[in-house]
Amino acid sequence: MSRLRYAARSALTLASIVILCVCTAQPGGFADLGGERDARDELPQLADYAYDSVDRSTSRYVGEHDGASLWLANGRERSAVCLVADAGERGWIVGCGGGGTRIGGTTGSYEVVEDAAAAPKGAVKISQNVYAW
Repeated sequence: MSRLRYAARSALTLASIVILCVCTAQPGGFADLGGERDARDELPQLADYAYDSVDRSTSRYVGEHDGASLWLANGRERSAVCLVADAGERGWIVGCGGGGTRIGGTTGSYEVVEDAAAAPKGAVKISQNVYAW
């Protein structure tokens, strides 16, 4: 094999490894999902279908707003993050998406932002990654 062919093949192999590493990296950017879990991080009992898109083992309690308890968790789909809001008798809502995910209903209106993102205008900071109106 010529040196040129060897160099080209080596460069292609190295580029493939770099691309593979970048593509398989774990999604990041949500400080609220870090740290050890404790009993408070367990999600509340909701309807059977409520957590279909949520990786329940990653949930973290992030706070409360107007009587609704809030949890953040990774989604089952790659790069998804989910917010769970439970206001007891007033209802609950679960929403999943990428950074910048907004959910709203009888429990309130919320937005999940990545660590470096700007705070939504007019919102109240609940945690590092969760804001409410």
